[in-house]
Amino acid sequence: MEPAVVAIVIFSITYIAIATEKLDKTVIAVIGSLLLILFKVFTLNEAVGYISWETIGLLFGMFIIVTALSDSGFFAYLALLIAKWLDYSPNKIFIFFPLATFVLSAFMDSITVILFFASLTYELCRMLKIDSRPLVITEVILANIGGSATLVGDPPNVILGLKLGYNFNDFVIHNGPISILAGIVVLFYCYMVSRKSLVPEGKISIKELEQMDPVEAIEDKREFKIALGALGAAIFLLITHTFIERYLYFSLTVPLATMIPAFIMLMLLRERTEDIISKVDFKIILFFAGLFIVVGGLEHTGIISKIASSITDLFKNNHIGLLGTLLWGSGFASGVIDNVPFALSMAYVLENMVKFAGVPALSIMVWAVSLGADIGGNFTPIGASANVVACASMEKRGNSIGWGMWLKLAVPASIIALIISNIGIFIKYIIGFY
Repeated sequence: MEPAVVAIVIFSITYIAIATEKLDKTVIAVIGSLLLILFKVFTLNEAVGYISWETIGLLFGMFIIVTALSDSGFFAYLALLIAKWLDYSPNKIFIFFPLATFVLSAFMDSITVILFFASLTYELCRMLKIDSRPLVITEVILANIGGSATLVGDPPNVILGLKLGYNFNDFVIHNGPISILAGIVVLFYCYMVSRKSLVPEGKISIKELEQMDPVEAIEDKREFKIALGALGAAIFLLITHTFIERYLYFSLTVPLATMIPAFIMLMLLRERTEDIISKVDFKIILFFAGLFIVVGGLEHTGIISKIASSITDLFKNNHIGLLGTLLWGSGFASGVIDNVPFALSMAYVLENMVKFAGVPALSIMVWAVSLGADIGGNFTPIGASANVVACASMEKRGNSIGWGMWLKLAVPASIIALIISNIGIFIKYIIGFY
């Protein structure tokens, strides 16, 4: 069998298996990569060469910092602090909790953010005698939209940015304003649709609410302060690394911007190091590595180049049509399959498309795919990892969200966000700001 055919078959089976979620996606990705080597699509050395070690390094550094923050009680403290500041008002909480997930998910793993906020939202809503499900769905929607604003906010951005040469500031400048506008409009929509669910169904126990002290949520104050400092340092280095490289002549790459603060933090925490590292989600890193090899099989056999050529021929010199297709196509595709493998595939496609005449600049296509993949993940409960985590968390507490409730709130919200993104992309293209 031809190597190209083998690569297509293995890639397709891997994608379908990941989308159905019947088996662990990390196991599927690794098996797919091993089969490509077994069937001689490429050698082991060639396969490893397709792994983006910059992406792995960036994620590893951020995972260490976020794990320490989570371990110290940061997320519980923040959520309780916001709730207390808002006087436990259901209407105010519905506005500010999703805003908090929006901001936090722009700088750290949305899975961890939602894992804690979903749990605390359920408990808080139980005390306030209101339905927690619309609020949890809104928190996830805003987290995914917020993740589109920065390089580290969502895995698709990490892949697209590092694979195609765009840094933290590029995403903030180009995706940030669109993401913020989309987030505000979607939050208003979700609030208006869900406001009837914010009326308490019984008498609220004020005493129970007053006993919830945010400070008591902090497990380790020293770890809390050091981890928060590491996060601040990582964000600062991500913003300034190009200036540091240019003017101070240090080779401060994007992965180092997160790994240096992470390992300095581990050095300072000493006795907590082993526990923090043991809690890092290495499965996700292994999933990425396997996925890079599986998609690399298509690149290695020339399939990606043919796909890029076909898309270019279809939309040659029709830049508006191409950008709209990339945005909406990425959005709908990410609602059905995991947006991580989709973004990786599109990174290779875009990289090949710019080799042909008649296409717009690579940057504007990257913003279209990035916004589409990140926001489109909201369409279904399985569109993004944060969605799956939220639904599982609620189901475990006997308050299942279900596909019907999710689709009713999330589909219109996603379409609104994509329309705003589409307008934003078109304006950027027309004025030449990309």
